[in-house]
Amino acid sequence: MFFQKVVKGIANISSYEAQAIVEANGIVCNWWRNAVTITKEEIKSNLVDSNIFHHLNHYNHKLPSGHSLAHLGTSYGDVSPFISTTAGAIQRDAFHRRNILFDPFITALCFATNNFTASGFVFYAYLITLGKAAITLEQFAEEVRELHIYQYYFPYHHEGEIMAKVVIPSAQIEKAEEYDGPSALRELKNRRKPVPISAVITNSAYSRPDDFINIRELL
Repeated sequence: MFFQKVVKGIANISSYEAQAIVEANGIVCNWWRNAVTITKEEIKSNLVDSNIFHHLNHYNHKLPSGHSLAHLGTSYGDVSPFISTTAGAIQRDAFHRRNILFDPFITALCFATNNFTASGFVFYAYLITLGKAAITLEQFAEEVRELHIYQYYFPYHHEGEIMAKVVIPSAQIEKAEEYDGPSALRELKNRRKPVPISAVITNSAYSRPDDFINIRELL
């Protein structure tokens, strides 16, 4: 079991909404947000392989008219029980004999600012993973970026996906930073790391993963 640090970008939300996510609500999946209330039985029936496939490959595709959740949205992303986050990725360039690092902060920043056209927040959190697929276990995230686990071709592997399920609890969210897209892009072009445009929202109730490493001493 691993405590995996991740970041997630969310665009077009207010400081009030970001603060509520950090301090109380956590990050909930689109399905729950649109349905308002969900049951444990519904969660069980939606944590399945087919929904992972649609989340990863058809997120913005239109739902078929006969889909059981079509009343909640128009796309697979609108009704997904999964939450995309990133921990970064490395891809191998065999021709040039080098590895290419995809920075998780930059990936999250792109999502937070709608590709540098808007403002939004980057959230810093952690998820718990098992080192193997555990789709039906709500409490464990899926390491989609790990090719030894998810072996089929995934066109967005460079996004370094670690996929949460249903909700990322606020206790696992450390902070949120707000960025302005055009300003951040100018900073990156000048080889400078973008800085937040407002005060960082920190979580006073953050449960540090360091506190949960189980170590048994000698008897």
